[in-house]
Amino acid sequence: MPYSFVPGQSVPLFAEEYLRQVKAGGHPLHLRHLGLTFYGLNDCLYFGDHNGQILLPPQGTDLRYIFRESCNYPASECTLETRLQTCLLAASDPLEIDEAAALNTPGMRNLWHWMTEGLPKLLALESIGYTGRYIVPETPVVLSFMEMLSIAPERLLPRGGSYRVKRLLLPQRLSGFDLVEYMPLVEMTRGRLLDAVGRLDGEKRVYVRRVGRRKPVNEEDVLAVLEDFGFAAMVPEDFSVPEQLRYMTNASCSVMAHGANAALTLMQPPRSAVVEFFSNRYVSYNNLHAVRLLRLRYHPLVEDLDVSSAPAEGMALSEFLWSGLHMDMAVDTRHLRVLLESILE
Repeated sequence: MPYSFVPGQSVPLFAEEYLRQVKAGGHPLHLRHLGLTFYGLNDCLYFGDHNGQILLPPQGTDLRYIFRESCNYPASECTLETRLQTCLLAASDPLEIDEAAALNTPGMRNLWHWMTEGLPKLLALESIGYTGRYIVPETPVVLSFMEMLSIAPERLLPRGGSYRVKRLLLPQRLSGFDLVEYMPLVEMTRGRLLDAVGRLDGEKRVYVRRVGRRKPVNEEDVLAVLEDFGFAAMVPEDFSVPEQLRYMTNASCSVMAHGANAALTLMQPPRSAVVEFFSNRYVSYNNLHAVRLLRLRYHPLVEDLDVSSAPAEGMALSEFLWSGLHMDMAVDTRHLRVLLESILE
């Protein structure tokens, strides 16, 4: 069947708006005990790539609608028309599927995005006995969780495919930053992960190191302070995903630079402590769902303001601040020492 689109007229939509405009058949699946809803579409075509998901009824040929998962990060720099064109190449012979849930969201190779935006929705469906298939990014992070949770490989569909699905489930708009309002969902996710990896005895203090950008520029000085307080340094990349999760289960206090590793705070014991380093241009409390659930003692430590740093001419303030996400930061070790004294002694 030939598919086409009109450049400039293809529009991004969320699942709810797609249902309203296209009037596709189907019934919502309300998981009221978790505050979560999935939207069921009957007999539709699905096209996916690494940027997102495109849907249309089987009788249609005009690719005008794309389903966008809520996410605070932009999916890609490429245009919608380019994404549609990519999907057209795979649309000639779609694989027929009885039932699938679409969990293809941007940033899923990132541990934090998967643990907060993909995994809770998958576990919500598993909790009610869902036996269908999942359209997910086949990244090492995602596949590690699937193996750990005993999700059979044959239940996974690559996101980069075209499918004719008799019943497709689309999750409601929900980003990891919203999970602070979904405590039953967060609690269920933590419980399933603890069941899968177990807990370590005793307690320890952990410094979670970063590899690559966005780490302390004076890390040797930071390590010297942390050594005085008995912290062990841990590099997540040296551990498998289950080992990373288990490692944090007896952390009485963790210290880390802002980043994906903040997802690991969900595995800490209740009422333990977290210190998170930020640059002076980017502060994002992306682990408040764990803080609220576990009553963590949370302490953000922000780099001192550098008054010589200012937006370039013509640069919007929001763009200037957002660019701080990619920057290393200088940690005030005097402030860090006093903070740890107040937390630990």
